[in-house]
Amino acid sequence: MICNYKGITKNIFLSLFVITIDFFLFSPVQALTFQTPIIEGQLVYGQAAPGEQINLIPASVNHTQPVDPIPVPIAPDGRFVIGIPQDSRHLILEIQVDNQRISHTFPVQKRVWREEVVNGLPSHKVTPSPREQERITAESLLMRRKRQVSDFKTFPDKWSRPVPAFKRISSTFGSRRLLNGIKTQGHSGTDYAAPIGTSVIAPASGVVTLTHPDMFYSGKTVLIDHGYGVFSSYSHLNEITVRENQHVKPGDKIGEIGMTGRATGPHLHFTVTWFDIRVDPEALFQITKE
Repeated sequence: MICNYKGITKNIFLSLFVITIDFFLFSPVQALTFQTPIIEGQLVYGQAAPGEQINLIPASVNHTQPVDPIPVPIAPDGRFVIGIPQDSRHLILEIQVDNQRISHTFPVQKRVWREEVVNGLPSHKVTPSPREQERITAESLLMRRKRQVSDFKTFPDKWSRPVPAFKRISSTFGSRRLLNGIKTQGHSGTDYAAPIGTSVIAPASGVVTLTHPDMFYSGKTVLIDHGYGVFSSYSHLNEITVRENQHVKPGDKIGEIGMTGRATGPHLHFTVTWFDIRVDPEALFQITKE
């Protein structure tokens, strides 16, 4: 199964609101079940009934024209995942069986986000020059393209932390950050503080789709496809010990902690996404009972 989605962006507004929800549509459409709560900034696990197809309907306050539905990858046993962006308020799904389609809109459960102040960064890392901005844009497009194709076959249902020896979180996912006094968007991942050279391991099975020796913000970087649209990335590494197209198992070493790129101290910036939608890694560990 190869999934190619170019329309998934942070402007998608989604939703849902109970730990497990069954909703039944008139025949012949069947029941679709969610096993986890639909909360902004989190990955949602669900179960489709036999024969069901699920499409995500992009919805944004800026959309004035219809947008094509985005197919949600479904495993052979019916399992699926969907990423809920930070600040989302609605999830719009189209459920299809045979030739019958019905759309449903669900509210997203809100979260309270922390505020963090980070000072001491070099000024050009906070306000890049035009030339540096070109580099940042190119690197961002590269990561986005890599996250559009997810063809690893194993369902991503078991996760562990990538730095098991050090669980101290120096910065949380989604926190609103002030960098040298300048307000930024919510923090895209979780930061684990640990000494330079600390081993970083694969938290789940997957295939390495990108290694980069020096990105402007993230320095030495690794990207792993875990299947069904789920990716993880590892930033500020001091050393990369895997290669592109390499298959990894849980616990395999993929690199060592460093402070390359935009970093004020040694740590791992760990990001999990559903295609290009960032979700909270710590919530994922709780969901899958690390």
